Amino acid sequence: MKWLKKLAFGGLFLVLSSVQVQAAELNNNAALNGVDEVHVLYDVRKSNPKALLAYLGFIETNRKYLEEEGVKPNQRIVFISASLQFITTEPSDTVALEHEETLVKIAQQVERLKKMGVKMEACGTAAAFFNISVDTLLPGIKPVRSGFLSLMGWQAQGYQLIPVY
Repeated sequence: MKWLKKLAFGGLFLVLSSVQVQAAELNNNAALNGVDEVHVLYDVRKSNPKALLAYLGFIETNRKYLEEEGVKPNQRIVFISASLQFITTEPSDTVALEHEETLVKIAQQVERLKKMGVKMEACGTAAAFFNISVDTLLPGIKPVRSGFLSLMGWQAQGYQLIPVY
């Protein structure tokens, strides 16, 4: 039976080793050929806080990958709709009770993104709809009148839209 465990462990080691080699070989050279700088705009409308947290992590990873590829990232996030419920220092009692741990992680991730230079805005219209005071948005998130107007304006200024719904 010990030989079977050793065989299984050895096979697992080989598989994991090949995955690491494959991951090390991945790049976006073709897509980023000749690109020195990108202007990207994330339209974030996640209604699930765990999904929001995951996508905020992906945005950080995007930045890291762009920098590794030698591309200067200019990233902006516009929070719209239900996502605002999770980016406030005063969430509703229901949201706080159901998602307390995730809300703490979201606040930490927003702080990391802010320190990296990611610019963030939140839709004031959505804040009003969800009864969120714009004064309670997490530090680093600027309230704007309309998230849609921000999306239009940033795209007109050359930012490329990435929907995060």
